[in-house]
Amino acid sequence: MTKQTGISGLFFVLAGLGGTLLTPACRQLDSNSPTVAQVGSEKISLDDLKGRLEETPAAYQQYITSPEGRRQFLNLMIREKVLLAEAKRLGISKDPAYRKAVEKYKADGKRRQREYEETLQVESALRRLRTQDLAVPDSEVTRYYEDHQESYDKPVEVLASHILLSSQEDADLALARLNKGEPFERVAREMSKDPATAVRGGKLTPFHRGTLVPEFEEAAFKLKVGQTSGVVKSQFGFHIIRKLGEKQLPARSPGDAKEEIRAMLERDKFNQWAAAKQSVLGVKVDDQAMMRLSLEESPKP
Repeated sequence: MTKQTGISGLFFVLAGLGGTLLTPACRQLDSNSPTVAQVGSEKISLDDLKGRLEETPAAYQQYITSPEGRRQFLNLMIREKVLLAEAKRLGISKDPAYRKAVEKYKADGKRRQREYEETLQVESALRRLRTQDLAVPDSEVTRYYEDHQESYDKPVEVLASHILLSSQEDADLALARLNKGEPFERVAREMSKDPATAVRGGKLTPFHRGTLVPEFEEAAFKLKVGQTSGVVKSQFGFHIIRKLGEKQLPARSPGDAKEEIRAMLERDKFNQWAAAKQSVLGVKVDDQAMMRLSLEESPKP
């Protein structure tokens, strides 16, 4: 839970009804902690009060450091307990809407925990791979720089637009529209599957060698300014590229390019490693199921 959850609502409750109450903190409490207040059978322990104070947003931190502020905060928690007692009297816990919300919260909690555990495992595996299979020693970096020294002595930055399609058929259709004279920007806005660039008529940020996938770079650098490519296939789909411009950049020394080269070589090793693992594990994609997915109608997290 975030520290912001519901806390501001408590200060509105002080003046009367309204706002939302502070959501109980997600932590374990010390059962031996002294009780600082009791509302009927509901107790507020020192440990509970301390934890809630620690989770208060920064905007209120200075206020709650004073005795008056802490007492006022305790009064808010007392009101929360009063409302909790009323909820129990009313049998809110048996209300279908309440039970449905609780079940959804539990399900969401299990999903978030699973995702958190998987994320930790992925990050740990990647850190280990970077010291083993994906490791790029300085010797490899130096060799790459020397093999491509012309690109670093006279580096070129390219400005281009692209249209990304998910199938060869869609790419052929987009190319046909361009060949009939339709503006590249219009076709990109209407057909490109890259939302970040489609809204800009397909325009990419300037790039140089080693920053994009090899197939795309190779095609883009071969184009003359103002020229449009055919269909270029990459791991992301099918591209149509238009070269908008290029300019010469200052020369880059081995020291300047070292970490960029290392990251590029590491990325290439990872792509090769992942492709090999996918081949061994077996990957199946249900395209019919994918077609039923509507990003516009997907539920918000």
